[in-house]
Amino acid sequence: MNRRILLAALVLALLLITVVVLAYVNQFGIERSASQDDWGQFGDYFAGLLNPIFSLLAFGALMYSLVLQHTESLKNQERFNAQHSIAKKEFDDYVKEKHASELLAVIRDIDVRLDHVLNAKVSQSETQHAVTVALMVAEGNRVGDALAQSDNYIEFIADARKNGTFAQALVRDLASLVNEMRDVLAQSSNYRGTAQAPLIVYYANKTYPLITLLEGAGAVDYTSREFFAMVSDKHH
Repeated sequence: MNRRILLAALVLALLLITVVVLAYVNQFGIERSASQDDWGQFGDYFAGLLNPIFSLLAFGALMYSLVLQHTESLKNQERFNAQHSIAKKEFDDYVKEKHASELLAVIRDIDVRLDHVLNAKVSQSETQHAVTVALMVAEGNRVGDALAQSDNYIEFIADARKNGTFAQALVRDLASLVNEMRDVLAQSSNYRGTAQAPLIVYYANKTYPLITLLEGAGAVDYTSREFFAMVSDKHH
């Protein structure tokens, strides 16, 4: 309780006492009495008037104090809620950033392994110009009917469909990595909302061209093309 309230209460108490005394003096005068009964009657009068008033004032002060405490408690609760909201938002942002960083690290790791498979040679060692999986991917996407245009591509797809061939092993590795990329990109896409992050689109664009070769080898179904076409900004 501040000093102004205490001062006001003191002034009010003195004023009430003064009013009570003046009322008694006005009614009975100021003649001094030696009678114990007179003093007793004055005490009864004085206490009978002031005690209820002071009790009422004390009760009012108590209620006012409780209201102040309740108001202060509400303010403290609001401050706590605001601080809690800020802390929760900071923690949520930290979790999101950490999760996004982890997903990006996984995506980059898959991309590195994809590059390793794409750089694998599929031609005989004595061939002058090495033929890689990446070249087969490019040949598969060169024209709409690649099988009718490239003997190397036809041979590679035929080998990829045979059990136990090197080409089949490469295609299986490629399909497995593409499926991994799909799953992680799907997580990243859902986590970031409807707006695709630039990195998600970049890796989707980079992975999408692999689908034609994998479909030719029967290593993926149509849903893979649909997914990468949906995420990739070049194939909507």
